[in-house]
Amino acid sequence: MKTITVSRSFLHLASFLLFVLALSCDDLLQPEPTTGVSDKRSIYDEKSANAALNGAYNSLKASGYYGLDFNFITYLFADNVKFVGIQTYYKIFVRQNGYGKTSLQSDNSALAGVWSGIYRTINNANHLIEKVPLVDDPNFTREERDDILGQAYFIRALSYFDLTRFWGGVQLVLKPTTSPSDVEGIKRSTLEETYTQILADLSEAESRLTAKPSRIFADLGAVQALIARISLYRQEWEKAETYATRLISNDKYALVKPYSVFYTTKASTESIFELEFTVSESNPSSNWWRPSELGGRYEASLNDVITGLLKDPETGGNRGELVLESERRKEIYNGFYWRGQRDDPEYIFRIAEQYLIRAEVRAHRNNLSGSLEDLNTVRERADVPPLGNSRYNTLDKALQAIEDERRIEFAVENHRFFDLRRTNRLGAVLGEDEAYLFPIPLNQLDRDPYLDPNPSN
Repeated sequence: MKTITVSRSFLHLASFLLFVLALSCDDLLQPEPTTGVSDKRSIYDEKSANAALNGAYNSLKASGYYGLDFNFITYLFADNVKFVGIQTYYKIFVRQNGYGKTSLQSDNSALAGVWSGIYRTINNANHLIEKVPLVDDPNFTREERDDILGQAYFIRALSYFDLTRFWGGVQLVLKPTTSPSDVEGIKRSTLEETYTQILADLSEAESRLTAKPSRIFADLGAVQALIARISLYRQEWEKAETYATRLISNDKYALVKPYSVFYTTKASTESIFELEFTVSESNPSSNWWRPSELGGRYEASLNDVITGLLKDPETGGNRGELVLESERRKEIYNGFYWRGQRDDPEYIFRIAEQYLIRAEVRAHRNNLSGSLEDLNTVRERADVPPLGNSRYNTLDKALQAIEDERRIEFAVENHRFFDLRRTNRLGAVLGEDEAYLFPIPLNQLDRDPYLDPNPSN
């Protein structure tokens, strides 16, 4: 086990400098609604290519994607977070009387924002993939081009994977578009066809990217983390274990102790890939989590169940530090968003997930002792008592223990709903249809008659 305590990293300064560069090319890749980017904006040299890449990362951080809605929707759909605010387009995701089916409709604006936000990100990546190889700039080396292209392929793969997690198979748009009409007539691909494209993009990314010190730009480690996660979802056990092991064995990554170090220290060794926010480009989620007396909207809070699990020394251990309480109103809130300047990162991949991926995979591969070792590595970091063999001597017991551990370890990361769906546990835990997919946004169905709805539309 690798467990170390780290000091604050300054790697995020590189991203800030790149962001300043992007501001000077602000109109380069600010997409029109849905999937449009104007032909007037171009990638013509090394500097504009880097600015366009930064634009793709900004799309990942937008409020319609990882900056807010993509995470918030799944928080409220699962069983760790409760709605305490007034925004009606979020309230519709809340389960009545605790658990049970919601009355989510396809005209929900937050849901439509996620669809548009992800396709914007894909379109930004498409511009890079198509135009970077054509740039005529002697200062733009092959290594630099490969690095940008590798990141673009990774971003597109991540975006399509996230679309599948909400909607299943989707329209595969692989060329830059300039208006929403450019995608009309593209029928939805099957889930398997969509995965085929995702894996092709990851193969391109893996061949072009190398390991780099940065954790705020995708490198080979980020690609490997996404492959491990996708392989877990697809129950490709051997592949998932191989890629998780590569990351666990990589000295760049290590669990940090206590648990709070990874979210109070930007770009710690815990982090494989995180999205950086700055004082001038703050994290939208921070405003929605923070209590009003701290300047936030306080639209969501940790519910009593997960708060109890986090604060219990037998289950949460030092992860209880995640639960914060405002001084005056005693409002419980999420400790991830503690920075007054609201420049808290969003964590896409971290090494704890790889330990729990490998634990789950090893259980399925009849290696319960190896599985238990990985699970206890995560628990030890949290100062939680290790589980013994007597509580981990069957596949069912092991999988339940892993599910429970993932719920607490990723209490305010967007895994819970997706974990329950991929393991066919939605019905048992949330009272939801096992194969539940979100409805295709109504505005998209109205725009494109070739776009088939989901059964839940």
